[in-house]
Amino acid sequence: MINHLYIKNFVLIDDVSLEFKPGFSAFIGETGAGKSVLIDAISLLRADRASVSLIAKDAEKAIVEGTFDLSDDAHAQSVLKEAGFDCEQEVTFTREIHRSGKSTVRIDHRIVTLSLMKEVLERQIDIHGQRDSQYLLNTASHIDLLDQYLKTEDLRREVKESYQVWKLLVKEKEKALQETYNESDLEFFHHEISEIEAADLREGEEEELQEKEKQYKSVKASYEKLSAILDSYDDSLSSSLYEMNRMVQSLDDNELFQSAKNAMNDAYYGIADAVDTLRRGYDDMDLSEEEINAMEERLFLIQRMKRRYGRSIAEILKKKEELEGQVERIAHRNEYLEQIGRKIDAAFAEYRKRAEKLSEVRRKGVKKLDRAIAVHLGDLMLEHARFTVDIRTCDPGETGMDRVEFMIAMNRGEDLKPLSKTASGGELSRLMLGLKAVFTELEGIKTVIFDEIDSGVSGPVASAIGRKMKELSHSAQVFSVTHLAPVAASADHHYFVSKSEEDGRVHTHVKALNRKEIIEELAVISGGELTEAGIAAAEELYERSRES
Repeated sequence: MINHLYIKNFVLIDDVSLEFKPGFSAFIGETGAGKSVLIDAISLLRADRASVSLIAKDAEKAIVEGTFDLSDDAHAQSVLKEAGFDCEQEVTFTREIHRSGKSTVRIDHRIVTLSLMKEVLERQIDIHGQRDSQYLLNTASHIDLLDQYLKTEDLRREVKESYQVWKLLVKEKEKALQETYNESDLEFFHHEISEIEAADLREGEEEELQEKEKQYKSVKASYEKLSAILDSYDDSLSSSLYEMNRMVQSLDDNELFQSAKNAMNDAYYGIADAVDTLRRGYDDMDLSEEEINAMEERLFLIQRMKRRYGRSIAEILKKKEELEGQVERIAHRNEYLEQIGRKIDAAFAEYRKRAEKLSEVRRKGVKKLDRAIAVHLGDLMLEHARFTVDIRTCDPGETGMDRVEFMIAMNRGEDLKPLSKTASGGELSRLMLGLKAVFTELEGIKTVIFDEIDSGVSGPVASAIGRKMKELSHSAQVFSVTHLAPVAASADHHYFVSKSEEDGRVHTHVKALNRKEIIEELAVISGGELTEAGIAAAEELYERSRES
């Protein structure tokens, strides 16, 4: 839902900051004050097209900023996380329209694409006018709406999975039928399979060899130096040092020589110990020329195979499987076609069984939906309107073998027609309100906006519209631009939109009303002027709306 809306330099609005709450909010005020401009501003946050004509006169840019509570919108949170955002409870979305034609989009003050904003907020806002252009008039969405109402998620998933299995097999057979090979092709495939088999590749092998090669390169310099050191010690120094130490130790044991004898002995064994340590390090390196050559040859082979068969060992092994499948299809073409044909028949039988089960659930469940819609239409005083769900068999698809379309007849004796082709008007707007009372929560829509859908009605019908909007606000935040007191009286929160003229230019102002101001504005809407009788009637209407 929308918690806060900020608008600056947008059409007639100079600077407006509004706080919103859950429930039903009504926007009231004189005609031409700019109530619908507010709706136009909100529509920019659901990625509607922007134009420089929306920028207020003498301003360089227009700003529309909305802060949304996304705590219960799993879809929005998922999209934001994938885009690298920390998902807080409140997220701010901003659109700036520049006089140069440039448009800037931000989420939490970070510049993003318009498509990302649209994807995040796609289930947040539904704007409804006298001719709704959203999901209810889209025939393709009717099957989804019916299934959401009937809670067929598990059956839908099973049907989709079995359809995909069947289609994959069909494509495999079509590919086999299109393949034509001769004996030389078969011989070439056998050669490639043999070459891959002879390479004896193993997944992860290349990475292991590359790591070993890296280690080899890092110790190669030390290895060569150690070899030279040990060779020098073994060839000449070892025996010379031993003989020197032996001769020193044979000197007389007088005080003068004893110090030199001890120092020489310590030096000799110290050098010997150091050489032993170096020798152990050298032996641990274990870098034989044969192993090094074998490692480099193996890496060269892997690179050559990658150039021919794939970018990785996994792709090379997959290529081998594909080649073996091709050989199998060539060598046993008829048997293969018969075998896959049996698999296709079995897969389609499984798909048909699940699709028919889903269809049965739909055909039984539509009566429940028809009755639910009828109740709402009655509440809206459309007692002669008839709504029904038409289900017809169609070609197989991921949603089954049903084509679903909402049908409506607005008057007694009138033939049912597709909802998408029904003429616009006040009655259709009430019909849409009735449908949204059922489908808004199912679609996960958080804010529903009605822009003067009550035009041309009055009295009991207006009261019915107000009550239905109030009812809808229990499952979604509801905004309504209205000129009717019975509709406005049903709202929980009220905003007064007015205009003023300064320096030859009209300016729109919006303010939240307190209880006293609400009663006064209801009296003006009802009677055209503020009188004591009008105020008393407005207060009675307001209190009666609180009770219903």
